[in-house]
Amino acid sequence: MVIPGLVALRRRFSNRDESNGRARGMDRMPTSVEGDVSRFGFKLMCEIRSARELVDQAVLAEERGFEFVAISDHIHPWLPEHNHSPYAWSVLGAVAARTSRLDLATGVTCPTFRYHPAIVAQAAATVASMTDRKLTLALGAGERLNEHVTGVPFPGIDLRHRMLAEAAAVIRQLLTGEWTTERGEYFTVEDTRIYEQPTQPVDLVVAVSGAASLDVAAGLPADGIMATEADATLVDGWVARRGHRSSTWTEVPFAWGPDADAALRVAHERFRFAMAGWKVMSELPNPVNFAAACATVRLEDVGAKIPYGPDPQPYIDVVRSYRDAGFEHISIIPVTDDIEGLVDFWTREVRPALD
Repeated sequence: MVIPGLVALRRRFSNRDESNGRARGMDRMPTSVEGDVSRFGFKLMCEIRSARELVDQAVLAEERGFEFVAISDHIHPWLPEHNHSPYAWSVLGAVAARTSRLDLATGVTCPTFRYHPAIVAQAAATVASMTDRKLTLALGAGERLNEHVTGVPFPGIDLRHRMLAEAAAVIRQLLTGEWTTERGEYFTVEDTRIYEQPTQPVDLVVAVSGAASLDVAAGLPADGIMATEADATLVDGWVARRGHRSSTWTEVPFAWGPDADAALRVAHERFRFAMAGWKVMSELPNPVNFAAACATVRLEDVGAKIPYGPDPQPYIDVVRSYRDAGFEHISIIPVTDDIEGLVDFWTREVRPALD
């Protein structure tokens, strides 16, 4: 994949002095090693929670020993009944101000339609400067659900990958804190500098689902990958492209509840949208379309894919499946409204079994 202007940008960035810890040239990409101990985080679901609830959840997650929080970055929720979608970057800023030990991550931000990459770079640098912990900026090719809102055409995935590659390279250059002018195939940045610089470099992670997106991640080069399936070929493909096993990210829904039938009903209400798979999910424009697309999804369809109820073993098994696939940063997605009950369940019955 060759994008006009991008090769020169990568070459200039790769040749930069790395003494400040911000520049990562392609020749410095770490080679694969055996993974470190898994790190567990908590997913802040903007689609189903208010901004205040999300900040309170992050504080609770820190208190109960989670190591990071990751936040979805939407303007629309998946389904009409979700009824929330606060601005992710405002929430992350509040989380940075209210916590002291949590690393922060997006999961994921699309930097190509609803946002210009320069705005994403400024947002990431600002939030990262509000904490002494690590910020990981996970970038993806986007869903029509969120990216059609400005009226810009939402093209096929091949063009979206090209746009993502160019935008990510621009973001990385801007995060050096130096003056930048770039006139690429898709984006122009003219005489721009990000003045707010964090104490730690922002890691760039790319959302992947197959070989094409792995190529985007490797070509940047990204600092890691993020995926939603327990697919070992994604981790192996990342390592084969000179990636590092310790920089692999994923997430797992937990539909915990003391009553299994009630927990399954909540899982169906909240997560039936995901049963159609990514090829459908990336293309539908609004919550009402998702509601129509998953109208025939049954309770048992959701129950076959998402652990639910009070028995810890299904949750232990699904987390192990992601860990066995090679993922090392694993976020727990809270489906239930009883967040404290879920966190207690995780702390007492699931987490100890994973040691």
